[in-house]
Amino acid sequence: MSTLYRDYRPNNFSEVFGQNHIKITLQNEIANHKLAQAYLFCGPRAVGKTTLARILAKAVNCTGRKASDSEPCDKCASCLSISSGNNFDVVEIDAASNTGVDNVRENIIASARVVPSGSKFRVFIIDEVHMLSISAWNALLKTLEEPPKNVIFILCTTEIHKVPATIISRCERYDFKRISVADIVSKLQNIVSQEKVDVEREVLEAIARQSDGHLRDAESLLGQVLSLGEKKITWDQAELIVPKYHHNEIVDLLEFISKKDASQAIKLINSIVDSGLNLKGFVGEGIIVLRKILLSKVNPGLAQSLGLDLGDTLEIRISSLADKLELNQIILYLEAFLNVYNNSTPSFIVQLPLEIKVIELCLGDNIINNKVASNQELLNKKELPVMKATDNKRVDISPVDSIDIKIAAPDQSEAEVSAKWPEFLLKLRSANYSLSFILQNCQASALSGGKMSIIFKYKFHHDRINDPSIKLMVENTLAEIFGGMVKLDLLVNENLELNTISAESLVPSSAAAELTSNIKNDNVKKDDSNNLLNNLLKTFGGEVIN
Repeated sequence: MSTLYRDYRPNNFSEVFGQNHIKITLQNEIANHKLAQAYLFCGPRAVGKTTLARILAKAVNCTGRKASDSEPCDKCASCLSISSGNNFDVVEIDAASNTGVDNVRENIIASARVVPSGSKFRVFIIDEVHMLSISAWNALLKTLEEPPKNVIFILCTTEIHKVPATIISRCERYDFKRISVADIVSKLQNIVSQEKVDVEREVLEAIARQSDGHLRDAESLLGQVLSLGEKKITWDQAELIVPKYHHNEIVDLLEFISKKDASQAIKLINSIVDSGLNLKGFVGEGIIVLRKILLSKVNPGLAQSLGLDLGDTLEIRISSLADKLELNQIILYLEAFLNVYNNSTPSFIVQLPLEIKVIELCLGDNIINNKVASNQELLNKKELPVMKATDNKRVDISPVDSIDIKIAAPDQSEAEVSAKWPEFLLKLRSANYSLSFILQNCQASALSGGKMSIIFKYKFHHDRINDPSIKLMVENTLAEIFGGMVKLDLLVNENLELNTISAESLVPSSAAAELTSNIKNDNVKKDDSNNLLNNLLKTFGGEVIN
């Protein structure tokens, strides 16, 4: 039965696509007559290990090859017999079927002592060598370490971790890699041209991506496409066989998000769902594309070596999109997609979580601004109590109707601010304990013109308080304490010497006791240990991992 991967198996080094780092080394060894006694080819399946082993066996035994050349001639009797599998000096053994020590002794050790019948070298190609038993390895070890001069061993395996270290140390090891999309497309293009069939490049790229770097899988899938019997095969025809990737739709979605076009983004998501596509898989494809954009933004070389090769057509679109996005935007998009992917659970409206995230990405700034404006409006309507300290006692005066939060707080010196700071911390603690902890470790300036500077020693403290919603909460609390609007200017000074303020010790004891009592009453139903854990998570941005 004829199959593409058999019909188009490479017969020499120049026909091998990919694995250039291995081809060049082997060719140099052949040309310089510096062959190893044993080779170990390891790597994923269907990437050319056995093929290169046969080409190596053919090259070392070729009688028509020039002394300084490395390519087999493919015309001499030795090359032709090896290609047809009829050469008695090239022995291929399937270790999965010959795992025992007796098979190793009879088929390898005893045969290795026999002089080659008509070739320069007797070559043993042992496929899936990791399947050998321990006793078989022990029997092979001595022969592998000191083989006859005219014997070469080529061991092939997909599970190098199962090969004993004593065997690995006696071999010249070559690590095969999965073949890139570009190399697979080149190979497939070569095949369809010889088959005299016109196949759209988009189809070949889709086949290459589907194969996941395994050339034999790509050739098998191409064989199914060619079985359609058409002289020109378009994507509409091939889609019946080749699973469709939606990377183009992902790029479309990211372009809509970058343009803040939530309407078109929502329409695209719903059209994807209506087509019957698994939405989690679609989001997963988005993560792959965003990761590639992220790597290319950091260093283009990383995207080429670590990112999935998506084909020339798509790479051009991704490159154009990457130029339009800033690094912080890419990270924000990637975090949003990861959140949807990791929290994908069956829901009444399956696309709703993704729609919400897309709307947040498109309209996030507006949402925050509206929330800030709403909170500010509520604060403007709020009546603030005026508190005075007299003889170490706090006196609560009835709310004063004349206080308007739009009016800036009166100027106060740094000493006056420092005196009121513990009271501010206790007030803030009732709303958010973690924020009061952060604001104990900072330095506040004098209040002037309704503005106050706060200096932090640590940047992550600065970033936490600088969050729009958090900053608004802090400014509102300051307004209650200082009797008017307070705008914050947040700074970082890593050389700052902190003099941590203890709220309970600096506020008059009666006031502290009363405020502390109020806080405890508000939280009497909460578990203290859970509160502490939650506050720590809020402070440092962590999460609980079970």
